[in-house]
This record gives sequence, C-alpha cells and structure tokens, in this order.
Amino acid sequence: MKTKIAVLGGGNGGHAAAADLSMKGFEVHMYEDERFAKNMKKVFDTKTIKIKGACGEGDVEIAMVTSNLEEAIKDVEFILVAVPAFAHNVYAEKLKRLVKPGQIVFVLPGTFGSLLFWKAFQEQGITGVQVAETHTLPYATRLITQGESLVMSRFNPLKVGVIPANKTTEVVNRLSVLFDGLEPIESVIACGLSSLNPIIHVPGCILNAGRIEIAKGEFYFYTEGFSDCVVRATEAIDKERISLLDSFGYKSDIAAHGVGGTIKTDSIKEAIASDPNFAKIKGPADLKNRYYSEDIPFGLASWAKIAHQYNIQTPIMDSMINLGSVILEQDCWTSGRSLEELGIQGMDKDTLKAYLVEGK
Repeated sequence: MKTKIAVLGGGNGGHAAAADLSMKGFEVHMYEDERFAKNMKKVFDTKTIKIKGACGEGDVEIAMVTSNLEEAIKDVEFILVAVPAFAHNVYAEKLKRLVKPGQIVFVLPGTFGSLLFWKAFQEQGITGVQVAETHTLPYATRLITQGESLVMSRFNPLKVGVIPANKTTEVVNRLSVLFDGLEPIESVIACGLSSLNPIIHVPGCILNAGRIEIAKGEFYFYTEGFSDCVVRATEAIDKERISLLDSFGYKSDIAAHGVGGTIKTDSIKEAIASDPNFAKIKGPADLKNRYYSEDIPFGLASWAKIAHQYNIQTPIMDSMINLGSVILEQDCWTSGRSLEELGIQGMDKDTLKAYLVEGK
C-alpha cells in the first residue's frame, strides 16, 4: 500500500512537492483553500502537474486535489504545510481539530511556525502528533503558469528541527523517506535561525527598494541587486544571527556555506555567483512581495524579538525592520508573530531550551 501524504498549499512549494512526491510513488493529497482554488483551477480540473527541471520532467498525476481539508489529511502519515508564514496560524487552528495520533505535521519552511502548531495542538489536548520544520523549502522552484512547475534545484542538506526535540531521531528517520539529505538539528529554534531567506532577501530588498519599485519585476535580484554594499549588510545580519545561535549553545555556520553554490567560500557573494540558478531569479515585482511581507515581519523580526528577550543586541536587524516598516507602511514589529503567539513569551533561556526538548 502506498504511503499517503497531504500537501497543503497551492503555491510554488506545494506544486513542486506534490509533483515530486507523486513521481516517487507516494499517494499525494493536494489541498488548497477554496478561496484560492481558482489560482490552480487547471490542476483541480486535470489532477495533473507538469514539472520540469531538477526533479525530472513530465506530466504527473496527483491522486487527490481538494479544498476539503478533512478529506485531504484522512489516513495520511505526513502532513506537509507549504503555505506562507502568515497563514500558519490559520492552518494550526484548522488542523488541531482534525489531526490524529501518529501523524507528523511538517512545515516547509517553518521560521518558528512549528511552535504555533505545537501550541495549538497542546491547547487542544492532542497527543501522539509530532511537529517538524525545515530551514527552507526543499526546492528552489517557481510556477511558470497554472499547473506547470519549474524546479531549478533541490536543497541538500535540508535542516530539520522537531518539537519535542527528544523525538528528533525518530521523526527525522520517518521523514527521510520523503527527501534526501535531511539534517537533524538541535531544536526548532535552531532550525528557524538557520533560514537563509531573511538574511539574503531583506537587505537586498531594503537597499534596492527604489530599483524594485521602478523595475516592476525586470530586475535580477542576485546579480544586479547583490552589490558589495548589499553584501556587507547581509554579512552583518548574518553575524547577529550567529551570535543568537551561539548564545543558545547551538551549532552555527555562516550563510555563505549554506546557499548551495558550487564552490566552498566564506564570501556569500562568491557563493551565490557560483550557482547559475541564482542568476535566473528576477527580483520582486513590487514592495508587497513575500521577500518584504514575509521575510521582514515573520523572519527577521521574529529573530530580533527572541534576541531582545535575552538582551542580545541586533542593531542591523533592527534597522532593517524599522526601514521595512516604512516601506511596507505597516509596523513589521507587530504584524508578524509575537513571542506570546509562539508560546515562549517571558521564558528564561533554560526554561525555553527545556520546553523545546520536552514540549512542555
């Protein structure tokens, strides 16, 4: 009998995961909220995704495409949540009424989103369900048009944090059937702090905001926008991130070693330049793009809030968040996740680390 998997979300990551895992022989149930189903009407009508690139090429049949969440996750072993960070709360509230013991909720990527799901499940009194998150999507991928997915590359290794962390070995062993190169790390906080998007996207977006506003998408983010001054800001943010990881006693490494370039270098600019896939990626078409709306309030601001709780100074992060608030015309400090929502408000560091391991 085929292993059943639910893929929640109809965006870039959801399409790539649904097609890739179907090609690997899993029974995939793809879910999209009915409010957004029109954006993938072709997939609903044909139950087919055309994929090309690093995962292979062909028309891939998806076992189920539905807007019924209960139907989508019924009897599945793995629930892959591939939706934007701002939707994690909504999905946590929905799933807490539907998940069953033995299922694993896998957030792709998490940016601490796993803490929201775990908190919701605990409040509901759910036992026997584990939650994990990755530091990035498993794929560098874009939708070309409705039902057609281009996968430029896979991310390997793919860092995975689990809550409770005392179940990490068991959970990652189970998840390893889905993706190659899963790398277990100390906790979901360590995993969220390993995300590359806030490091790479935010300084490039803030410092190129005028160019992005005028270019309206005709702008190659990693070539035109990744100049020396942007690189210096990027590496300054990376140093603050590493200081936060170090304060927890977690392993740390510079972002240049994780971007997937073809050469080993301490220069993030050289690492990105060595991967031809980056050169193909155009920048945001406007200032509402997820590089701004997700990676600032849900990424960088979440890091800074945790740092501030433990009196760790993050002046470069703070400045980017403040400038982002002006650019987005919203308070990026409050529009993302609060530490209270994550369930960690007011915890001293030892209490937090124990909570991450034990889940209580």
